[in-house]
Amino acid sequence: MIKAVCYTLSYLNETDVDPMGHLRLVSPLTQAGVELIQGVSNGRAIPENVLKGDVVVIQRHFPSLYNQYREIVELARQGGKPIVYEIDDWLLGLPEEHPDRLHRFYTPSLLPILEAIIEADLVTVPTEALRAQIIPLNSRVLVLPNYFDDTLWQFREISHPISENDQVIIGYMGTPSHRPDIDSLTPVLMEMLHRYPARVQLYFWGIEPPSLLQSFSQVKYFPWHSYCYREFAEYFQKQNADICIAPLADNPFNRCKSPLKFFEYSALGVPSIFSAIEPYINTIEDGVNGLLARTIEDWRVSLMRLIEDSNLRFHLARNAQDSIREKWLLSKSAHQWKQAYEMLLVEKLNDQNNLKHQSSIQSFIQSVNVQLFDLLQHQTQTINSQRMQLSNYEQELENYKQEIENYKQEIENYKQEVISYVMSRSWRYTRPLRKLSRFLRIG
Repeated sequence: MIKAVCYTLSYLNETDVDPMGHLRLVSPLTQAGVELIQGVSNGRAIPENVLKGDVVVIQRHFPSLYNQYREIVELARQGGKPIVYEIDDWLLGLPEEHPDRLHRFYTPSLLPILEAIIEADLVTVPTEALRAQIIPLNSRVLVLPNYFDDTLWQFREISHPISENDQVIIGYMGTPSHRPDIDSLTPVLMEMLHRYPARVQLYFWGIEPPSLLQSFSQVKYFPWHSYCYREFAEYFQKQNADICIAPLADNPFNRCKSPLKFFEYSALGVPSIFSAIEPYINTIEDGVNGLLARTIEDWRVSLMRLIEDSNLRFHLARNAQDSIREKWLLSKSAHQWKQAYEMLLVEKLNDQNNLKHQSSIQSFIQSVNVQLFDLLQHQTQTINSQRMQLSNYEQELENYKQEIENYKQEIENYKQEVISYVMSRSWRYTRPLRKLSRFLRIG
């Protein structure tokens, strides 16, 4: 049995992983009969685990832990272990409006990712579009598509609506990173709410509805309760919708994505409308197992067609499930991961000409990464120090506040004491004498 040591930041705990870890590593390797050895435990990398495996797999932005990444690579080279770099998004090409770019989530990872791509013995990706982006950086790129995990998902039985006038739920599922995609459909979705006020409802899972839609009573929001993919699949399969939508802005980043929403929506027995770009144009046959929309007008017409035609909804949903059973079941395709690793083990680890060409580039990027990582560590230490100082200042402020409260209480006590004196009989009876005493002192 092949043993793969996997270094990924996808583990949420010792057993649960996010969608990237599940779909690209844990589930396909397990079903392929590859033994998966965790290279990360409780958020900490274990470089020495490299020696326990036949293949070392580095996923996505793990190289941002740069010192640990370099140690893992050196151990792998010393032990003759081939390195696979696995990436499922074109992170080097995030659009300007993408929330992860605006928040600079991946910025510290970009050069380490570039280094990992260049020096890997094999890069695995889910789509041909992503392979085309990476080929100029490394000639050994293999497409291992994302599949429908039929050990986790079950197809819901599809039934005809009882009445053409039944209420219709239009659903959208996605993370907040898809804000620009769903915002682009806001005018069309508002039109559907106005056109069918008594029939149409909008459900949003994961991402909040666009601000212009939040005031409508027909709009409902269901926030994520977990980023564990297993728990998400269990939860989402209990949801209901009649139509689902998958808008994607047309840009190089989105064209590198895979048709996961097609799989997950179809599991619910729901027909869907997809943007007419990769990845959907390679998976969806328009009018057969889904609808494709290129323009806002296409979206408007497609939504109206599905709202008003229950027979079309039924046939699209049924055909979608049939096409997944035929082409996209992970249980029938997981062997591709094992074959890829076997190929890597029997071939030379690197083509010598390619290695010679890349060595100077690798050396340059590695030098830059070392300096940037040192800067990042210094900035992190500075921030932590400032946080500690701020925490101390906050504690001092709380102490001062408490002292002030104590003084206020003392003053209040004195006030009450003075009032008690003033209100006492002896104070009132001796008042004429105090006036006389003041008069005599003045005189």
